[in-house]
Amino acid sequence: MFKDLIYGSLLLFGFASCEDAYHPKIDTVESHLIVEALITNDPSQNYVQLTRTTGFYSNSPNEAVTGASVKLIDATGTVVMGTESSSGNFHFEMIPTEGQTYILHIEYNNDVYESESVTMPPIPTITNFRADRIEKTEYQTDGYGVPVPSTVISRELYVDLSAKPALANYRFRMRSILEWYYTPPAMGPPPPTVYGWLAIHYFDNYNIAGPKKFSQTDIIEKHPLNTLPYSTAILILPDSTFSGWIYILDQYGTSQGSYDFHEKLNAQFSANGNLFDPIQTQVYGNITCKTDPAKIVYGYFDLNSYRQHRYYLYFTNPSPDGNIIIREITRFPYISDEGQITGHPPDWWE
Repeated sequence: MFKDLIYGSLLLFGFASCEDAYHPKIDTVESHLIVEALITNDPSQNYVQLTRTTGFYSNSPNEAVTGASVKLIDATGTVVMGTESSSGNFHFEMIPTEGQTYILHIEYNNDVYESESVTMPPIPTITNFRADRIEKTEYQTDGYGVPVPSTVISRELYVDLSAKPALANYRFRMRSILEWYYTPPAMGPPPPTVYGWLAIHYFDNYNIAGPKKFSQTDIIEKHPLNTLPYSTAILILPDSTFSGWIYILDQYGTSQGSYDFHEKLNAQFSANGNLFDPIQTQVYGNITCKTDPAKIVYGYFDLNSYRQHRYYLYFTNPSPDGNIIIREITRFPYISDEGQITGHPPDWWE
């Protein structure tokens, strides 16, 4: 009996070890057009990029589109042709007129694609910029793997905005420039000071602002941007001194449709496998194929007003009564992401 049991077990093991891995068959589907388009009152930011999706198993980037034409058409029928700088990449030198409506028109592969009619908003403004002290509890494991709580104090940056019928939705892009300087030890004549800087970008998701649903107020109060740390020692060279932050805030005036689109994208970025997480095919843009409505088009035509704001911030004392410096900067020179200069600070230094 025992011998039969051994033979049976070996037979079962043999069958199990001969199983083949199952590879499900995924049908080849038609690639779809992707449209990324942003038109603002700053021609240097205007672009339309056309690509096509690739196969499920492909590791290649999206395919560039060739042979397309792109134009903007306003409510009066005036047509502005886009200039193609490389395959599928177009730009426009024109500046949209506030209050005028525009349509993005694309002709490609014997098909015509058009966006919804979008109105150019007025130039955006900020009614108030401020920085509040906040405390957060963070956990780090000790040598035994036990989570140990610690209090981290930082400054949360906020803006107050107006929410009028002509403009009630916004999108922000932020960049923080950390300024520092270092004076080497004197071994004779005083050595020159080294001035350095380092940029921090914020790409976690789209920072969008709009009035709360069912709200009757015409203001958006205390919209959060991001945090800045009090401690900067790990970001700069040893023995160097923190000199302050230059905070660069790009503000875009957008439409309700743009706000809803980017809100869905944020939900997709933060999806963690739950049943009701949005998937790519549920994030619909504002562009359709006019010659074949069944064709899927990904992307969005954003017609935005734009303004840049800059602020200088300085704070080193994390106590509740610690003073901070916040002042607006009215100069807008180019600042690289990082660098060092010996002897004198750059012209844009604050």
